[in-house]
Amino acid sequence: MNKEGEALTAENFDAALKYLDVLESRSIISENAGEIAKNGSCEALNDFLRVLYYNNWLINTRWQDWTGIAETHLGHRELLKEADVETIRKILTVHVRIDRLFPGDIADIISKGYMFAIFKRIEELKEPYLAEKGN
Repeated sequence: MNKEGEALTAENFDAALKYLDVLESRSIISENAGEIAKNGSCEALNDFLRVLYYNNWLINTRWQDWTGIAETHLGHRELLKEADVETIRKILTVHVRIDRLFPGDIADIISKGYMFAIFKRIEELKEPYLAEKGN
């Protein structure tokens, strides 16, 4: 996990964006519904979370301070259209941490299409972000 403000690379974006179709179809949920209902997670979701961890989409800091940001964006998806990379990283960090405490949060926001909306924003941000960072 990175610290707040550390730059992402093209590889970090690409690794996350490989999940765009899976998140849109929600197949990660439908194909693992039994295990998710029983445990709140499954190996496919754990693989997805590992991609977020290993590709610097999660920030190692006091995530509790950002729960308001995450809740506001969850209730008002249109705000994602204005979210920058750091805001997206904060939202992802909060939801992954909540999922560790209450397994099933990630599956729930995937099922509701919210994670797909986040990843669509990541896709929109990729080129301008990388250009700004000189990558």
